[in-house]
Amino acid sequence: MIKTKSKYLLRKRLEVLKFSKILVAANGFTTNTLKSVSNKFNLDTNETEILFPEGNNDLIKFALEQLNVDLENACKKIDLIRLPVHKRIRKILLLKLSMMHKDKSFYKKIFLNLLIPKRNILMPIQLYKSIDQIWFMAGDTSTDFNFYTKRLILGGIYTRVVLFFFNNDDQSELEKILDTNLRRVSKIPKLKSKINILKDSFPKILKFVKNFS
Repeated sequence: MIKTKSKYLLRKRLEVLKFSKILVAANGFTTNTLKSVSNKFNLDTNETEILFPEGNNDLIKFALEQLNVDLENACKKIDLIRLPVHKRIRKILLLKLSMMHKDKSFYKKIFLNLLIPKRNILMPIQLYKSIDQIWFMAGDTSTDFNFYTKRLILGGIYTRVVLFFFNNDDQSELEKILDTNLRRVSKIPKLKSKINILKDSFPKILKFVKNFS
């Protein structure tokens, strides 16, 4: 009974997410996003509010969590273990961007929404979840200091590549940027270099937001 109910709730949340992608891609997030989605696509407004009690925050978290679930399922279908670690990460990252490409405008709106000061507490949480998942799927088993420094490195690379992805359609240039940065993963540089990778990404975020506004 509980399992059946859980499947029903997931199906209904996925239905709301499907329609939200269409509306948010066109209009962005508003204070009444879920209500607008319900009205436009003839959904039960009360049920939608129950499914996403925290409104946009719940919708964003669910969208990103579902993307991670889809990525994990997709990665199970490919042979990663035979590749060097940095090439596993490359394949996983490109697969994730490929999955995001279909709803690129929607995910871009999510990224911009996460940059709003009152909501940006979600940004490091969601970023960490994405990075941690990629390292896990790449077969990382470290438990020492490297556990944190590996995620620090990939956090900077991931941010840089995603920013380029949202602002450009040049796949070859994106892969070039990714390959250049992933060489650092293969070598696991000194801590100073690791910190600089992430630190270098913040001016790019600010420039991105400025260009978009």
